[in-house]
Amino acid sequence: MSPAPATPPTPATPPGPGAPAAPRAPEHAGRRGTAVSEAPGDAARPVLVVDRLSVILRPAADTGAADPGRLRGPLRHALGGGLEAALRALDLPPGRWCLPRLDLTVPLDLARPDPALARTWSEAVAAAIEETVREGRPGTFVHYRHDGEALADAIAGLATGRTARLWAWRQTGVLRAGDPDPLASPGPAILAALDRHPRQAPAALLRAAERAGLAALDRSLGRAGWQLLAARLTPDAAWTATAAGVRATPAGAPDRAARARAATLATTLAAASPLAELIRSSRLRPTAPVRAAWAVLVVADTAPALLLRPPPAGLAGELAERLCGPAGAPAEHGADLAPPDPGVRPAPEPVPSPAAAPVPAPTGPPAAPADAVRGAGVPAPGATARPPVAPADPVAPRVPVPPGADGSRARGTVPSRSGTPARPPGPAAGGDTGWTGLLFLFATAAETGLPDRVLDEPDLAARPLSWVLHRVARLLLPDAAAEDAALLALAGLGPDRVATVTAAAPATPAERARVAELAADWARVTAARLHGERAGATPLEEVAAVAAMARRDGRITAEPGWIEATLSAANTDPVVRRAGLDLDPGWLGWIGAVVRYRYV
Repeated sequence: MSPAPATPPTPATPPGPGAPAAPRAPEHAGRRGTAVSEAPGDAARPVLVVDRLSVILRPAADTGAADPGRLRGPLRHALGGGLEAALRALDLPPGRWCLPRLDLTVPLDLARPDPALARTWSEAVAAAIEETVREGRPGTFVHYRHDGEALADAIAGLATGRTARLWAWRQTGVLRAGDPDPLASPGPAILAALDRHPRQAPAALLRAAERAGLAALDRSLGRAGWQLLAARLTPDAAWTATAAGVRATPAGAPDRAARARAATLATTLAAASPLAELIRSSRLRPTAPVRAAWAVLVVADTAPALLLRPPPAGLAGELAERLCGPAGAPAEHGADLAPPDPGVRPAPEPVPSPAAAPVPAPTGPPAAPADAVRGAGVPAPGATARPPVAPADPVAPRVPVPPGADGSRARGTVPSRSGTPARPPGPAAGGDTGWTGLLFLFATAAETGLPDRVLDEPDLAARPLSWVLHRVARLLLPDAAAEDAALLALAGLGPDRVATVTAAAPATPAERARVAELAADWARVTAARLHGERAGATPLEEVAAVAAMARRDGRITAEPGWIEATLSAANTDPVVRRAGLDLDPGWLGWIGAVVRYRYV
């Protein structure tokens, strides 16, 4: 999990009688209370962040007065390592556990040595924290599974003025001293928080928009805020410059095929993004700079690798149009923006997915902009554009599946590594899978040339990277279902976005050929990491090595900005470990998510 705020625990030992007490709650002036989170590099070690610690010593009636200074030594021992050791033994699911206040009384024999008193006090604090969490009384704690969740909660709360968890946002470090006043200036406070978490900004904004509504975010951020956010998500200013006020690439441009591919990709991204759906169903009337900023956010949500380089010709403008339409007109999805070019697959007309209910059309008068500098916008169509429903497309050409030792085909013969781990709590979007080890391919992605290899390939220019990665996974694991959690996670997708790849238009022969080449090379590089460069190794054997690595039971949680694979400790493979394939990849900017492995 992400580390706790860097503020070290500092005991405050005021004079006066009293019993050792746990950290007291912060006031809304900004003091943090108690935050338990996992330390970096150690998934099982919680950290206690204490902003204020009050200790009162109350001697027994028959012992007479006691020196309050007697507790300084034990508390130094506790905060120097004893409390940390006690917290390690807590049986808490991963994430940040925030408690506003914790009070307890601990009987102590002051005749005992300082280390023993420190151990008693530390164990009592840890037990009280665990009991508070187990009882689950409302208002006694807040649990964030990761930093992105805390950031999204803070953005939604500040945008709507619901600041009951302000103490928790400060406790986790989402808001800090020196930030703009979150009550008087919520927009600047949101920008300050996002500035510290640029990698989690797209996912956090999406979650916040789903909770609070896009209009609430727009009221807080305004035109300048949206533009600042977009500029911080990509180093290339061409993204916002080419999207603002541009309807489409002129018809006389020399590369009509590239223009058509950009139009197809823009349609795909706009249909795949929940943020685009929120934009289209809102009643906001954005100006061209705001439309351009929203286009960047949609790309960050659906194809973040594209933001690492200049935009493909025409893509930014095409996407901005599909969000809000040109010059304030409603977007017309599926409309031809350029004459068809022979040999170029046109974008199919989107058809709503049968699995998704359309968003009802907004009623009532359009919402007025919050101030004069905020962009004006138009009511967007209420219908939700979804990836087109296409006939089932066989994944061909298939990477060959090697025969088993008895001459039978190897499909289904890869031994399953049993021991399904316990499911994590909470509303995480994930699922059980028998192919959790497929995510170990992330360790060899750079050596295979990803993501540049895909981004530089003209034959794949009309497809998002997620489609290509999912396609590769299906070639390497033909026995796995297309909607399997592991295959989706390798593509940076959660189960709620399965339609973006399973309902996509059929692949062209050129696309199938490029994907097959990528799959074969990825298998070769991974097999070499696992077993070394073996002379005479065939593509069949290399694919079999990848399948054996992938074949292990587990559960994968995948959501915007966060992918976590939970495996049983019994599945630990020394061959995979020696090859360094199951080390946490951490932040992968080209899929826009933190990837993490947990063994339980």
